[in-house]
This record gives sequence, structure tokens and C-alpha cells, in this order.
Amino acid sequence: MKHITLNVDDLGLSPAVNQAVCRLAALGRVHAASFMSLGRIAPDELAALRQAGIDIGLHFDLTGLARQGTLGQVMARSWLRAWPAAALQETIARQMDAFEDQIGQPPAFIDGHQHVHQFPQVRERLLAEARRRYGPPVALRSTRPLLADAKSRLIHALGGRWVDRHCMHWRQNACLGGVYAFDGDAAALARRWQTWLAAAPAQGALIMCHPAVPDAGWQDEIRPAREREWHWLASDAFAELWRQHGCRGQAWGEMPNTIN
Repeated sequence: MKHITLNVDDLGLSPAVNQAVCRLAALGRVHAASFMSLGRIAPDELAALRQAGIDIGLHFDLTGLARQGTLGQVMARSWLRAWPAAALQETIARQMDAFEDQIGQPPAFIDGHQHVHQFPQVRERLLAEARRRYGPPVALRSTRPLLADAKSRLIHALGGRWVDRHCMHWRQNACLGGVYAFDGDAAALARRWQTWLAAAPAQGALIMCHPAVPDAGWQDEIRPAREREWHWLASDAFAELWRQHGCRGQAWGEMPNTIN
């Protein structure tokens, strides 16, 4: 039996994403969702996710709805430690406040849009504020790679090793899958999932995904990939692949307190 957490990123980004999360949660296909708290979730959507029993965490954001710059600009500011301390603290507090206001409870876990939660200067203040508000029950996404592909290794190199060393006593996922360039067709996506599920260790893995239901009323640079993911995750073929690999959904609270 493989214990796997399917975690949808970008809840709150658009109604198309929110509806994908709700429908997949109702099908039992996903187990957690990362909420961009500067976005919106409707009361009926939140009620549906609660009924499905999935974990909701804070998807801390600097490059998307927070509009603090491009990924390259945010990276440069972080590695130069050039964030104004007060402004960064205000951004962190505002997103945590917004999460609590909309979800009505603390986040079950914390991660980052484009993995900014592990960037220098950001991570220290983000984790300090999380510890002050929530204490040890809150969990943290590790980017330790499930596969040794170049993009997974790069993501982990951009702060993941610091998290491995300094956050040993936070509850974390053992490894992270779902990393790809949002390219390819439906057949390529199915092959990727076959690879991720085959590689997942029995003790647990987190696989991130980014689905959205088809909706011509919004624009997003990876919208075609989001819609492909939606169709795949909702399909009988995905359910059969999950069964073939002996997978069981795992909540964040079932993960160990350390990845080491």
C-alpha cells in the first residue's frame, strides 16, 4: 500500500480552479488543496471541501495575486536579502489573516506559489510568523524530489535543502512529485502519472497538481495544462491507475513529524 497525498495548488485563483477542486474532492481523487488567500472561495465551495474532508493549507504567494514581481524579480530580491522587512512581514500577516477570515481556521499546512516559501529571507519570516500564530501543529511542504529530473532538482536547490536542515521537527511530506513543464498532450500526462505513482515510496509522497475545469471566461498561462489535468484526474483511467499501484489517500496529519 502506497500512502499518497494528491494536493491541488492554486485554490482561490479562479472559479474554474475552485470547481475542479470541489469536484475532484467529491470523487475522492484529491486529499488537500493549497489556498491563495488573496483570491476568493465561495461559501458553498468551502462547505463542499469540508464535507469531502480534505486539508486546506496556505499557498503563500508573492508572484501571482500578491503582485510583488515576476519569479525572477522575487528570486533576486530574496537571494540579495533586499526585501524591506516591514513590507514582507505585512505581506505574510495579510495572507495569514485572509486565510483565517475566509477558511475560518488555521491552515493545515503551508507551502508557496512557485515554491517561494523556501526562498531566503522569506522563509525565516514566514516560518517565524507561522510558529507564533499556529505552533507546531501546522505542517510544511518539502520540495525534496520524488524523481531526480532536472526541474525537480532545481526546485529543491532553491531553498529546499535549507528547509531539510532547519525544519526537521515540522510535519512534512517525505518527497514531492507532480513537477513538469505543463507541456505535452493527454497521453503524455497519463505517462507522467504512471511514472510518479510507480516511483512513490510506500511510506508516503505528495504529488501536486493544478487542475481547472474548462472555462473560456478567464486567462492563465497554463490554462490548457490545467484543463488536461482536470480531465485526467476525473477519468476512470486515472482511478484504475491509482488502484493498480495500490495507492491510499493520505491526509497531512498522517505524515510523520520529520522527513529525516
